[in-house]
Amino acid sequence: MAQSYAQHSDALQAFHRWRLSAEAQTPGLGGGNLDTTSFIPRSKLEAYLTSHHCVETLLDAVLDGRERPAVAADYIRQYYLRTFAILLCIDEAHWIYNFQQYRSLRDEKMPYDTRPADFPHTINSNLFERFQAAQWQFCATPFQYDMKDRFKRQEILPITSKTEIGRGGSATIFQIVVDESYNFLRPHVAGRPSTSSRQPNPNTFVLKTYRGDEAERNHKIEREAYINLRLAGRPSPNIVAFYGSFIQDASYNLILEYADRGNLETFMKRTPKPESVEDVVFFLDRLVNIVHGVQCIHGRIGNTGSASQVLNGWHQDIKPANILVFGGHRGSPYDCEFKIADLGLAHFKPYDSQSHDPSDLDAFGTRAYGAPETYRRHRDSQSVPLQVTTAVDIWSLGCVFSEAAVWVHYGWSRVKEYRRKRSLEIDRETKGDIKGEQIFHWDNRILGTVRDAHQDILGKTSTAHWVVRDLVEQVVGDMLQHGPRPHAAFVFDKAKRIIKERADHFRFCLPRLSWSTDAELAGFPELGISTAMDPPQPPPDITPDSSIWSVERSRSTHPSTTATLPDAFVSSDDPPLSPTSSMPESLTQSVGNYGPKRLRRESTSLGAKTPTSSQPRPSTLAHDSSLAATKSPDAFGSPHQQSRREESGCPTLSVEEGHSWKERKKRGEHPILPGSENLASLNERDHIFLVDNSETMKQYKKHIADVVSLLAYIVKDSDDDGLDIHFTQSAYKINSKRSTEISSAIYQQPYIGISDMRGRLGTILQEHINRFGAPVTPSRSRFGRQRSPHPQKRLSFYILTDAKWQPTDVGEIIKDMVQKMKAKGLPKEHVGIQFIRFGEDQASIDKLDELDHGLGLNAEAM
Repeated sequence: MAQSYAQHSDALQAFHRWRLSAEAQTPGLGGGNLDTTSFIPRSKLEAYLTSHHCVETLLDAVLDGRERPAVAADYIRQYYLRTFAILLCIDEAHWIYNFQQYRSLRDEKMPYDTRPADFPHTINSNLFERFQAAQWQFCATPFQYDMKDRFKRQEILPITSKTEIGRGGSATIFQIVVDESYNFLRPHVAGRPSTSSRQPNPNTFVLKTYRGDEAERNHKIEREAYINLRLAGRPSPNIVAFYGSFIQDASYNLILEYADRGNLETFMKRTPKPESVEDVVFFLDRLVNIVHGVQCIHGRIGNTGSASQVLNGWHQDIKPANILVFGGHRGSPYDCEFKIADLGLAHFKPYDSQSHDPSDLDAFGTRAYGAPETYRRHRDSQSVPLQVTTAVDIWSLGCVFSEAAVWVHYGWSRVKEYRRKRSLEIDRETKGDIKGEQIFHWDNRILGTVRDAHQDILGKTSTAHWVVRDLVEQVVGDMLQHGPRPHAAFVFDKAKRIIKERADHFRFCLPRLSWSTDAELAGFPELGISTAMDPPQPPPDITPDSSIWSVERSRSTHPSTTATLPDAFVSSDDPPLSPTSSMPESLTQSVGNYGPKRLRRESTSLGAKTPTSSQPRPSTLAHDSSLAATKSPDAFGSPHQQSRREESGCPTLSVEEGHSWKERKKRGEHPILPGSENLASLNERDHIFLVDNSETMKQYKKHIADVVSLLAYIVKDSDDDGLDIHFTQSAYKINSKRSTEISSAIYQQPYIGISDMRGRLGTILQEHINRFGAPVTPSRSRFGRQRSPHPQKRLSFYILTDAKWQPTDVGEIIKDMVQKMKAKGLPKEHVGIQFIRFGEDQASIDKLDELDHGLGLNAEAM
């Protein structure tokens, strides 16, 4: 029998060594306490068993000559891979001959709670019990969007990392990472893993675990609150996303969206106050969006019943710690998204058409930001229920905006002082009976401390803070009234109008709010989110040479010309160049200035080139002069000349617009490509792409193909020789003008291993260095005619990478190339290099920053 010698097979012994190794075992959680355990993901099992005819070899070892021909390896790979692995683990692999005869025993039917009817029966072996016990290590539970499961104690959850980040009276908050191949939590990718999300950490979530006597009740209340607030089945864009829930033993859990920038409280602590007009307006514009989240809570079509069921809701605990912060796309710390979190005290009731201001029982939120009508002065009245309207949330929002206004003007130290003075005033008012309270009111009136803070803001004349004064005077004051307060819709519309008026005055662009893909709600006009405005120009009453504009230009961090590439070539289903994320700031030098340059993504909305400032402007993408819509200025031009060039607008193009133009052109139409009149210099350059196809870049494959193939189509009539596409992980090279051929090549290349960027880039650069100054013999024409030699064209290199290469030293080969350019007497503009970074890994950012600032290739070095 094959079984008698199977355990001595080299292939079988290798399998057992592999399944017990760190290469196979992935951390997971299991049991009622979510203890650490391990499992083997199907992706790893497939990779192992499908390599080097492994399944065939193992089948040869465990089946005898009669059974082996009846078992096809491909059939096992497709339908019984996990089953075969489990049988191998329990030394019963010869039973695969029986299993593969029954559809009811395919992998898709596992895990087994009870014995299937077709499961083999044995006389002397408890085969099913052993199989059932071993199955869990191969049957981790996928996390699905909107899951509401009760897991058995022995089930393994695909949570590879779990770190406590907060603890309250009834719940503990963890940051978790879900194994990529089991992550189906995001609604827009239901049915496949979420690696295409625009989230910077697509597999990172928050786990909120309730325990104790009230755990089941609290879990149910908050879960239902999130479900009530969905729009067409998706999370509201201004409320933290809820992905699902599960129960295991006595733990009740919610899976929520992870905020990479913490909450508003920590944001104000760690972030310096904004200085420029643009940063102030951007911050306030984004912060005001949370009012729309409150509007959704106060009255929104819910999902608990029919589509027409309207619910009124109350949050009842709005405060800075419950407003989460998500990083934006421009690289500015003030370009972020704010979302309301913690619906543990939220409550809802059906809409009553007879009631203008619906009321419900107070839920006892945080006292410091609570409305006067919820304040219980005496200890005996602490538990007395009160009827409150939705205006209590408007008061709390007003308090948050009041502290934010102080922070914008003075920074975090004054916010702390503001809180301390409120506490001291309450202490004085109560003659010491109440200490430590930081409330905003007393005896149904606003505190003098609050009034004084607002008057101080209204008295400021700084241009950068006009919008703050307007909001405090026209909006916040109305929100902090003891009497009737405006509804959320009114607050939202009025605040947005004020912000837009100020943005219009200074003529800069407020891009559309770039929702995370978790809450992408295109086609919902009722959201009322502001849209992109006209591209910025100096306001009519401020000359270009005035102090505001000249100071901003002097702090420019990006090159003097840019090509505004739309959405940074990001499509709705693909990971961004820097997924929530922005590309790093562009380098101030190019190889034309004897130094490399990095491409930067800044915003999802588009606009023309803005006047430069210390923070990257919205809608622009620093770009090499070879693809810029305007001619690159002389590296040694005067600052005045350079700043003038910076003010010129550049046409923009999104990937969607580019592909639309391409399809129209293919249909025989004659569409005009924006900026085509400025692309004549493309004829003067050769374009070489180096794609980092290491394992960590696999998730960006579709995005790379879309971008490169579109560029290939745009320049195909300008580059007689076609685009050169190289890859880091092989010597394979494609030279083509056909965008479909280029896209196919990018898809078909394996994304494996760690890239040796220094070696691969060095080889490619050396090929071109060897031809410096020598005539180039082009390929024959389509009619077989040999074209005449011509001087080497100028070169543009585009390196698409996440910068996770080894070894790290790439700068030496660039410096070597520069020295050879100088020795040949070539102009600075002969070669341009751009590193286009994917991802937000800090070590990668530092690595590219070293190329930016650490090579010493500035003009003075010449």
